[in-house]
Amino acid sequence: MFDRDRIIDQLLQMLFELGWTPPTGDVIDMILRGELLTLEASADVCECSDEKIRKACEAATATKHALGIKWAGRWLVGKARLLNMVEQGKLDGRRGKHARLIAEDRAKKYESWARPQQPLAVSELPAPDRSEAPPHTAQLGVLS
Repeated sequence: MFDRDRIIDQLLQMLFELGWTPPTGDVIDMILRGELLTLEASADVCECSDEKIRKACEAATATKHALGIKWAGRWLVGKARLLNMVEQGKLDGRRGKHARLIAEDRAKKYESWARPQQPLAVSELPAPDRSEAPPHTAQLGVLS
C-alpha cells in the first residue's frame, strides 16, 4: 500500500532541491510578476500575430485547459500555459525545448509591464503664516 502523504512530501522535497518554489500571492501579484500577458505581448513572445493568440485563447476555452481569460473585453494570457503551447507546437510548426527557451527569453521583457505607477510627487508647500487673520474672516464679522 502506498503512503500518499509520504510520496507527496518526497516529491515536494525533490522540487525544492531543483529550485522550485510554490507560487505566492494572488492574481495581482501574478500580473506584477509578468505571469499574465496581454494579447499583444503574448503574440510578441510567440513571434506570431495577436489574432493567432486570440483564436488559440478562444479555442482553449472549450477545453479544460484555458490559455487565458477575457476580462473587460481584453484577453490576459497565462505565460506558463503559453510557453507550454509553444513547446508542444500547438501554435505553429515550432516546437520543443529550444522554441520554449526562445519564447521564455522574449517573455522576460514583460516581467514588469504592469508595475504600479509611482505616486505623484507632492511639492512641499510653505506653512501658512498664522500671525494675522485671513482676509475672509473680516468679511464674516469675525473679530480677531
